[in-house]
Amino acid sequence: MTETSAPAPTTPRRIIDAARALMTEQELLEVSIAEISQRAGTNVALVSYHFGNREGLMVAIAEDDAERATANLDRLLAADITPTAKIAAHIKGLIEAYYARPYLHRLLQKLLREGSSEASGKVGTTFVQPVAAARRTIIADGVARGEFREDVDAGLVGFAIDGACAHIFSSVESRRVILGDGALDRPLVERYVRTVSDLILGGMTR
Repeated sequence: MTETSAPAPTTPRRIIDAARALMTEQELLEVSIAEISQRAGTNVALVSYHFGNREGLMVAIAEDDAERATANLDRLLAADITPTAKIAAHIKGLIEAYYARPYLHRLLQKLLREGSSEASGKVGTTFVQPVAAARRTIIADGVARGEFREDVDAGLVGFAIDGACAHIFSSVESRRVILGDGALDRPLVERYVRTVSDLILGGMTR
């Protein structure tokens, strides 16, 4: 038997991966198309051909990340664990995602606030709505089981989770001022997971 190598990534995949890498390395969304093309080993014309424009590329990145996020949510909803454990796992998953892809929250917010109606609509339907629906399901189950208070507002809890999970990744300067060090590392992320989980669940549980 002969070993077969994995197929080479397609041009759109190379472009998406290059954009992700550059946004992560530079901690910026405004990476130039020329830089992305160079990293991907392609040219600017092919970015336009596959994605239409810069916004189209950013939407493609968001949709790709949304596919991964919704798959994780589906597994979480199906897991045989308590609603409290599901919320804790959800918080950990979000913080881990932002740690691995620090551009993600800023990208989603930029597309929602400043994108075309088509772009903001796609982000809403592929990312925001599925996450909100999963949270409502988990919280309703937690209320029904007596784990969560009956007056928990799933929508507002969602805003609290999003804001808390993302904020530590928003600025090196703010981390430096508050924590004395702007660096992000695994121990800090793990401490932050525990802190956010304790705060959110402490306000939800009976």
